[in-house]
Amino acid sequence: MTLIFGILFTFFSICFVLGSIALVHEFGHYITAKLTGIWVIEFAIGFGYRLLKFKWGETIYSIRPFPLGGFVRLAGMDPPEEEEAPPKKEGENPPAEPPPPPAPIDPDDITPQLDPTDPRGYPSKSRWTKILVLAAGSIMNLFWAVILYFSIFAISGGPLSNMLVLDVSKNKPAAKAGIKSGDIITAIAGIKLDEWSDGIGIIQKHGGKEVILDVIRDHPISRPGFSGGLLQMNSSFNNGNYLVYRRENLKIPVTPAGSEGMGKIGVSLAPNIFDFKALSFGKALFKGFERTSSIIVQTIMGIAGMVLGETEADFAGPVKIMHMIKQQAHKGLADLLSLTALLSINIGLINLFPFPVLDGGRIVFVILEAILSLINSLIGTKLVITTEVEEKIHFVGMMFLLLMLILVTYQDIKGFF
Repeated sequence: MTLIFGILFTFFSICFVLGSIALVHEFGHYITAKLTGIWVIEFAIGFGYRLLKFKWGETIYSIRPFPLGGFVRLAGMDPPEEEEAPPKKEGENPPAEPPPPPAPIDPDDITPQLDPTDPRGYPSKSRWTKILVLAAGSIMNLFWAVILYFSIFAISGGPLSNMLVLDVSKNKPAAKAGIKSGDIITAIAGIKLDEWSDGIGIIQKHGGKEVILDVIRDHPISRPGFSGGLLQMNSSFNNGNYLVYRRENLKIPVTPAGSEGMGKIGVSLAPNIFDFKALSFGKALFKGFERTSSIIVQTIMGIAGMVLGETEADFAGPVKIMHMIKQQAHKGLADLLSLTALLSINIGLINLFPFPVLDGGRIVFVILEAILSLINSLIGTKLVITTEVEEKIHFVGMMFLLLMLILVTYQDIKGFF
């Protein structure tokens, strides 16, 4: 029973992580298409044959059996499918029996064909609208990460931090007041700090005015190992020395240099995390944006490092990702949500890569269309990239990505043995 529960728990965890990321991505395309007047033919949850469907307005909403994502069908987005009749060989006699009737087709599976100038169609929209619709999926992935981190900080809790002094500049207000490297500033002007960046704002506000800093200073005292008196949870393996600390609580007056709103005391700071607790709505939202922005920068820098050959390429395929989801799900909800946010950021950024079949690749074709239109208007040419050529390029890109996926999956499986 425990084994079955564990399998189901892992399965639903994977469905939540990958399904939510894909659904949020597709919802971005869906809502921007709706807002810009594009006919959304279908919004589907999952893949495979439809299990349930209903029509609201002009859009079909369907639920399908494989809940690992979804898709959106936009009018005019895909090129019309051309059916070619088989060539008739000379002298060939017609078949004695008529061919069997074709299998019934669900009318909702047939994509309506619109005139290219129809205002409800994707092709008739401005290039800025097309770029917005294409990029909206990735943008929603980034906002999904913000929401997830906000939830973690607001419900599970976030770090409380005060100010750790890393370095003190000579002849600056902090040095003159007696502040030293290693000091911990716990309060400023009687305001207890639970977010170290708040302390910077308080110091800036008191430019030119004296302010009292509550400071903790630890004094290390060397003791010989054979003299006894070891700290709890420590042990001595030789007769060397060890350190104990005598803590001193100080109140140090300092006058920040500069005018009000621009005060500085001349120190290098870092957050000193001393506790965790649920944050207020505003702080949780701020931390959600801050964490998402930090990971976006780190991801871009990491990708740039791999492209430039400065760092070793490290890719995770479906097998490795599902193994990571299993591990984080068993650690707790906060860890699972954190992984979901991280994957959502990565998938959102990767989808903006200027590579065929990805949203970024389609955006490149919209930009190329604009460039060719400008060239045509300047020199009177008729340069165009036809839909057929674009779709062939996207098909090649899709085949390449599938090949890469197979290779990465092979490496994932190989890594487990």
